[in-house]
Amino acid sequence: MTRRPEMDSETDMEIPSLGRTLRLFGRAFTLRCPNCGGGPVLEHWMKLRVRCGRCGLRMQRGEHDTVMGFAFILFTMVGLAAYVALTLTMLATEETPWDLLETGLPLLVLALLFAFFPLAKLGWLAFDLMFRPVTPQEMEWHRAAARQYETERDASR
Repeated sequence: MTRRPEMDSETDMEIPSLGRTLRLFGRAFTLRCPNCGGGPVLEHWMKLRVRCGRCGLRMQRGEHDTVMGFAFILFTMVGLAAYVALTLTMLATEETPWDLLETGLPLLVLALLFAFFPLAKLGWLAFDLMFRPVTPQEMEWHRAAARQYETERDASR
């Protein structure tokens, strides 16, 4: 099996407008493609599809910072949600419920990791698209890479 070359984005960094930023993240956090607003984008809860079902954008744009970026977003979301839960627990009780916090907080963090996983992956894609919009040449590369992948998979059957 031959390995496809990855596409390096040729888009220059740009300062996004507030409307574009809200649109990209709104789409991502409703589990739709940040680029076109369509889908489907999830194969199942813990796995994104290779590309968007509507526009053909690969969910990983060929950049090597994807894992680090989505992990940062995931751990930030989990940390903030756990901090809110901890604060609400401390405010709701008169004395600190150490037993509850000792067992409940780690279980909450594990549950939040699974709950926020696709949101973090799509959030990173939205963040990437916010500063580096997709060019027509890059979209053609995404579609061509998808056709090549489908041909390779069909030939291996």
